[in-house]
Amino acid sequence: MLRQLLRRNWEVLLFGFIGFLLLASLQSTDVTPEKDSPYPLIRNSVACLAFFHTKIVPITFSISMAGALAFVLLPLRNAQRRFLVDAIAIYFTIRLLTLFTFINLLIFLKTSDHALVVAQLLLFLPCLLLIWGWIYWRIDTRSLLNTGKRIFSFKLAEGATPTIYDYFLVSFTSLLSNTLSGFSGETRTARTLIFIHGIMMWDIMGLTLSRAIAMIST
Repeated sequence: MLRQLLRRNWEVLLFGFIGFLLLASLQSTDVTPEKDSPYPLIRNSVACLAFFHTKIVPITFSISMAGALAFVLLPLRNAQRRFLVDAIAIYFTIRLLTLFTFINLLIFLKTSDHALVVAQLLLFLPCLLLIWGWIYWRIDTRSLLNTGKRIFSFKLAEGATPTIYDYFLVSFTSLLSNTLSGFSGETRTARTLIFIHGIMMWDIMGLTLSRAIAMIST
């Protein structure tokens, strides 16, 4: 019974977990850049993003969780369930991108608490990995459903087909290697997605390292 429930609702549980991690990472918006910053445009952009995350996100997060409860509790048709999950996924992807932008803008400003920024980055990293694993799986399975072909290829045993686990494993492997060995894109779209994933991973890892060094040196 429990296994069937998890299999049926794993996407909602995944995004619920991501949502709570992102909610915890909102503590980073307490970092206040100095008013005498030489980059007023960046400072104002950070202020706008901070306002979005502290004032708007708690409301939209509650709405997304209501949608998740509807997914689990209501007897929805498969098409309705699919639409609801994709809507929740798009919402959290947008949140991830805005937070990614916020983190990168902070590097141009002096902050009073480097430890808080490092903690925020460490909370952000698993969200990034989990969402990219889901993106790979969703796009590949949709392509298989619509065209009969996958746009990502794996080096698996002959006759084996990739499982959900394989897509998330590929995403987390990007932490350890600058190339996703055994995983490649068959189309331009697929190769572009892999490239964007790599850029974001190296960006976050570089920011984490630089902030950690700054924290130690102060």
